[in-house]
Amino acid sequence: MSHLPLPPTLPGGVLFGSGPEAVADPLGLYTRAQRTLGDVVRLRGVPGLYWYLITHPSGVEHVLKTRGRNYRKPDRFNAPVRALAGNGILAAEGDSWLQNRRLMQPAFHRQRLAGLVTQMAEASDAASERWEGVAAQGGTVDASEEMIRVTLRIVGTTMFSHDLSAEADALGAPIRTSLHWVSRRLTLPVTAPEWMPTAENRRFMADRSVVHSTVDAMIAERRRSGETRPDLLQMLLDARDADTGAGMDDVQVRHEALTLMLAGHETTAAALSWAWYLLARHPQALGQMREELDSVLGGRAPGMDDLARLPYTRAVFDETLRLYPPAWGQPRESIEEDEIGGYRIPAGKIVMVCQWVTHRRPDLWDRPDDFVPERFLGAGPGTFPPFAYYPFGGGARFCIGSSFALMEAQVILATLAQRFEVDLEPGQTIVPDATFTLRPKSGIRMRLRRRTPSRAPSVAPEPVRA
Repeated sequence: MSHLPLPPTLPGGVLFGSGPEAVADPLGLYTRAQRTLGDVVRLRGVPGLYWYLITHPSGVEHVLKTRGRNYRKPDRFNAPVRALAGNGILAAEGDSWLQNRRLMQPAFHRQRLAGLVTQMAEASDAASERWEGVAAQGGTVDASEEMIRVTLRIVGTTMFSHDLSAEADALGAPIRTSLHWVSRRLTLPVTAPEWMPTAENRRFMADRSVVHSTVDAMIAERRRSGETRPDLLQMLLDARDADTGAGMDDVQVRHEALTLMLAGHETTAAALSWAWYLLARHPQALGQMREELDSVLGGRAPGMDDLARLPYTRAVFDETLRLYPPAWGQPRESIEEDEIGGYRIPAGKIVMVCQWVTHRRPDLWDRPDDFVPERFLGAGPGTFPPFAYYPFGGGARFCIGSSFALMEAQVILATLAQRFEVDLEPGQTIVPDATFTLRPKSGIRMRLRRRTPSRAPSVAPEPVRA
């Protein structure tokens, strides 16, 4: 393939190229690169260091699915993730990843997940009780903090049969600072090695110890008690390889449990924060969703059978994932030389597929920057080009927890939106922080008011700007 041209290179600074902008504003950088130079773009860091941006669905499919075996997760990504969560399925490669994926897959069959909706609803009801007190006093909440609290409770009860919400502050802060440590190592060109006793590294080790000891204690208690409970931890403990009959030891269980706990609650909480932001800004869409909720639920919490009867609520979350995908980009490393879009991709290069850019491309989406949940009503195979929409990744490494996250989000939105009016506190500057997950940089302050469900006639909302 040496005869093929390299992709066009985005101009950058003489010494550091596009590196500083990739750290400070990756979303803006990658959007500009695609709009300026097209589907496959080469970017430069320091002299001699290049990476490649792929944003067209056909190229994304090539990297994640068609030639997925040629694109591994780079060590730059895996090393800091492993430092926090061990060699779980998020960071594992090759046979190790495949074996653990096979062991875990049965735990995420939809039929098993259906039994967890009750815990999701109970956690949402607990959040509603908390919001009642705030609304009664005319107070405000930070949507980001609230969604972390409720998703942490859900991951605690569904995974460990243990309510972690009481430990949300004590556990949530170490989780967030640990993920921040990971994020810095994913984005900064130079960081102190983990063994160096810097203040940041010492803080990370202390926070990691809190998170690890919490999970280890729950695993040890389950082993000691001999109890069998209908949760994800039990499914991990009971998992057996179909060929060998071997299960996971406690270290493996911890790695996978940590991966699910950290990645699962963090990404869903981030997406739900953006959902509240969009709904608060677009009252017509919120009204449309509430009419559906009032008609189907009449003020009660949703059950598993209700979720299919709430298509607009699901569409609201699908559209949120389009505009603000928690996993906003996925790095890969080419193993062998390849061709994408008529350009040569050398071996051993970082290749970035970017949901943020693909999900907002004007050639793929009508009104790409508008919040239009209706575009997902009735959406199914063939509605959009393959990999025009991929908030959960794709190919063999498609997110194992996607069904869990979608169910969880519907339950939380349905429970709380029925009961509360939400208004954005004025004077905020709300911008995305593209680190480990796409979170609101300084949170989202919302003022809460209690509402009474009604059954007003449905009025289709006009498309509105995100």
